[in-house]
Amino acid sequence: MRFFLLLLAKSDFSGIILAMEEEQKDEVFQAPKEFESRINRPRSNNNTKRYLVIILLIVVLGLLIFGVTRFFGGANKPKPTPTPAPTIEIIPTEEPTPAQEETTPTKKPTSTPTPKPTVNTVDKATGIDRSKLSIQVLNGSGTAGVGKKASDYLESLGYNVIQIGNAENFNFEKTTIQIKSGKESFLNLLKSDLAKNYSVGTTSADLASDQNADAVITVGKE
Repeated sequence: MRFFLLLLAKSDFSGIILAMEEEQKDEVFQAPKEFESRINRPRSNNNTKRYLVIILLIVVLGLLIFGVTRFFGGANKPKPTPTPAPTIEIIPTEEPTPAQEETTPTKKPTSTPTPKPTVNTVDKATGIDRSKLSIQVLNGSGTAGVGKKASDYLESLGYNVIQIGNAENFNFEKTTIQIKSGKESFLNLLKSDLAKNYSVGTTSADLASDQNADAVITVGKE
């Protein structure tokens, strides 16, 4: 009796299981045809392009970050400190260094001025000493250097030239002579000496006594 009850229970349990499996098969979800068509559609290329652009941006950004870090990292590197060169110590030798010979500077020869030849200031014909007459030479021609040239000529004869200057004007054609009355004895000798190089014009013995020179010679253009 117990055996039959077990078989009956077993058969009822297997039937229940079969009924449950059939219900589960019936309850399987079947997607509509429109949804299946959407799933089976080929995916658009837009997604692929979008992924490529994102990857490129990531690569470029990584390169920029790498370059910036390299640049600033290289600039901040500490400069290498130069190693000081080793100093060479000079070991003094026991041999004494030879003393330098003192050289005495050679004296340069001093140039001695050439003495001027002595001039015989005394006129042989008249016996008058030209050095006793002081003369002022004036340039009456307007040509530069005329007064100095006349002064050198008179000094070469032995006259005492004490002053050189310009006349009041440069309209003198011939050379004029003015002498003090106390030195009138020199007038003819002075005139003859000047006549060798100059065209002598008027001569007079009326020079004012307060003049510094005994005679005033104004050199003309001729």
